[in-house]
Amino acid sequence: MRRAARVLRELAAQDETVSVAELSRRLDAPKSSLADICGVLLDLGMLTRDLDGGVQVGPAIGRIARGLVGGSRLLEVFPRACAQAPGLRGRTVVLAVLADLDVAYLAVRPGVRPLALTLKPGMRMPAWSTGTGRALLSALPVDVVERMHRGRVPESPSGHPFRLAELTAAVTLAQQRGYASNAELGEMQLAGTAAVVGGLTGCVAAVGSVVDLDQVHDPDEDAEPVRLLARRLAELIQD
Repeated sequence: MRRAARVLRELAAQDETVSVAELSRRLDAPKSSLADICGVLLDLGMLTRDLDGGVQVGPAIGRIARGLVGGSRLLEVFPRACAQAPGLRGRTVVLAVLADLDVAYLAVRPGVRPLALTLKPGMRMPAWSTGTGRALLSALPVDVVERMHRGRVPESPSGHPFRLAELTAAVTLAQQRGYASNAELGEMQLAGTAAVVGGLTGCVAAVGSVVDLDQVHDPDEDAEPVRLLARRLAELIQD
């Protein structure tokens, strides 16, 4: 199971198909074992294969994502709600949930400008270092967030050091103003502004805008459009 998760995580971060041999090199795992794992994931629809034998994330990931958001209509209404959010026109918009100490992206509406890092469904990032992750953590009591991060914490891909006091301050601020940001970190040269999508059982997911760090003139610029989109998504899934 652990190797299968590593395969899915690696493929979710790629834009193109990857051969089993290349996966073996990247994951430092035996090619024969990875071939068996990929075979099972292909049978389950979690991977697809191209004509050259390369593999990539498959359509079953979407069904898993629906389970992560409680089987709600969130994934179905997300594209329409984004199209009706003029304040975020041209922005990359993401929908995400908390997965342990990571944020897992369920859906991505690409912006007009390519980002330094291509975001795609299935990708995971450390929650503490992203806007959507901080928004999701802000739905929890601060003492719970502290306990969650007292053990081993996922490392920042950009090399930013984790500091618990900084995270709790960011979470507290997000709770006060209704949105979160990671503009001061710029994880992977990206800045995100995000808000929680509420459902009948509380926090369902987080939605956020993502821009390259060099586009950030005012870290709070997207705050109100993002909060409006989060409220609109909450309304749509309860209709």
